[in-house]
Amino acid sequence: MRLLFMMFVASMLYTCVVRAGEPIVVLTYGDSRETSSTLDEYGTHPMRTDPNAHQMHQVAEAETLSHIMAEYYGGSGLNMKFVELAILQFNREAFVRGNPHFLFAGKLLHLPSENQIKALVTGQKSKSQRSPSNRNQNEIFFFGG
Repeated sequence: MRLLFMMFVASMLYTCVVRAGEPIVVLTYGDSRETSSTLDEYGTHPMRTDPNAHQMHQVAEAETLSHIMAEYYGGSGLNMKFVELAILQFNREAFVRGNPHFLFAGKLLHLPSENQIKALVTGQKSKSQRSPSNRNQNEIFFFGG
């Protein structure tokens, strides 16, 4: 039994020594110049510089709401769950049964401004040019944790 235990320990030590001799892979992430140019690109987008800017977007085939939100709201600092719910609130007819994961291609989406999103979240009246498509529900509520 003792011999079996010593053989087990010897094999474990051999495995550790062999693995210690393997090369180490160090992952590096893009050049800092790439990051600053991306931030500059985000910083100049009208939806990020003007809190009252809103836009219209025609949904392309195979385009997802996540892609659209990244294009228009990426780098804005807004909570993307609130943005998703605000877009859904303003464009109920563009989604299958109100599900943000099922978007009709060809629909024209109203992408709300930062101030319109804040008004939905806080329950204030928005001074927007367009109000949500479902006038009975013009606030975003979260229940639970």
